[in-house]
Amino acid sequence: MSKIIFIFIFTLSLLFSQEVEKFPFAGLGIAAQTVDINTQNNKETTISLHYGEQTLDWRTVFAYEFKNSDYQSLSVEIDKILLDELFGTPKVRPYLGLSLGVLKYKDDSLEDTDGYYYGGNAGFIIYATDNIDIDLNYHYQVVQEIGTLDSINGATLSLHYFY
Repeated sequence: MSKIIFIFIFTLSLLFSQEVEKFPFAGLGIAAQTVDINTQNNKETTISLHYGEQTLDWRTVFAYEFKNSDYQSLSVEIDKILLDELFGTPKVRPYLGLSLGVLKYKDDSLEDTDGYYYGGNAGFIIYATDNIDIDLNYHYQVVQEIGTLDSINGATLSLHYFY
């Protein structure tokens, strides 16, 4: 697990090591997710806090996601913004990305509560103003080390402020 985190952080640092303009942001999100536990699917609605940086081509987001004390997640996402070469920098920008995170999930049917996940996400960045964007995102994450919890997938709506 530590090797995966090291490789992920190393890749992240390479992406932002060039002299390019960076746009830091902070934001809030809400997600509707399906937690796939072997024979049942639990529906969860979570809140998330975001901090990240974006260039014209890439975006990195650190997110803390929670629902009471039953669901907590800390993740990093690296997204590649697509199609700017064809259309310039439009108000709506699609992206594809990868995510890696740690998870604490409490459920009566699970013995283990701590694990990690990795997965992919796709979405659209919609610029509301010069300083505010709206992020619509679908994610699918494969969960490891939490008994019969197999995956988490769902949609997220986020609002980010660039400062």
